[in-house]
Amino acid sequence: MAQRKDISIQFIAEQCGVSTATVSRVLNNDRRVSDRTRAKVQEALSTFHYVSPAASRHNPRIGIVISSELSDYYMALVTKVRIYMKQAALQTILISLGDDASSLPACLDTLYDCGVSGVMLISCPCLSIRDKLRGDIPHVWIDCNDPGEETRDICQVQSDQYYSGTLAAREFLKKGCRRPIVLTGASVTHRAVEREQGFRDVFAEAGITVEESQIVRLSSAAQDVLAETRRALQYMVYQKTEFDCVFAISDWRALGAYLTLTELGLRVPEDVKLIGYDGVSVASRSALNITSVQQNIDRIALSACELLLKLLRGESIAQRKIVVPTDILPGQTT
Repeated sequence: MAQRKDISIQFIAEQCGVSTATVSRVLNNDRRVSDRTRAKVQEALSTFHYVSPAASRHNPRIGIVISSELSDYYMALVTKVRIYMKQAALQTILISLGDDASSLPACLDTLYDCGVSGVMLISCPCLSIRDKLRGDIPHVWIDCNDPGEETRDICQVQSDQYYSGTLAAREFLKKGCRRPIVLTGASVTHRAVEREQGFRDVFAEAGITVEESQIVRLSSAAQDVLAETRRALQYMVYQKTEFDCVFAISDWRALGAYLTLTELGLRVPEDVKLIGYDGVSVASRSALNITSVQQNIDRIALSACELLLKLLRGESIAQRKIVVPTDILPGQTT
């Protein structure tokens, strides 16, 4: 029998007559492997006493990749993840993509070279990098950017976006609003689509159709979100668009909307109701106190950390996708 140091994924693949990708999928509990092949690979892993390089390290570290440091929500998530990992005696290494998704493969290679035992990816894609992931290192996504129906095999955690949209719509309808505007991102992610659909469905139940013209798509990469929001709302007023409520993609967008509306002589909430999203930024907790759909950061971070820790321990994962409910954070803008 070969010595442990010679027992690699490639060695196991050769013994089983399968590809290294198949062995990687078995190590990551990927459901795309047949039961027969999975059993054969697991038997070989046990027979040859395979030990993951990541699992054999004395002082394990966790890599965290975040899409951008400009979001209060994502930075709050990173903080919580690092706290929970520290409680589990794991060090963390943080890398930011800086809104440049193309740098993700290089960032992953950097983390792998640093000897991380696992990787947490926050607001990152899966499908475009699937073949670049190390099979002997577990990965968990928070807010994966790819559609859920195409990423059922990965471990992921996210807020319930559809429910979030319904919460905002019901709050507006309860306050008598009938002509909404939605300020959302220019890139149509599956999360944004779900949130919009929940919002539209609740208004539709009330006999109100939310037209595409009422969905304002703003650049998510804009450095000055307040100025961009101001320009968008000023143009809608210029076009004489009638609206009595605004649902914004973030609390900063909501703050920009509030400042613009007051500049235009509209009163919030008397003339226009306003709801933001996230409920964690200084914008929502300032003296203005914006009503917001609040994401449960503690639960999201803890769920993701628990998933990663289970994978590190080699435990089976019963629920690979965890959806966390949101709630309305009351404020003075509705």
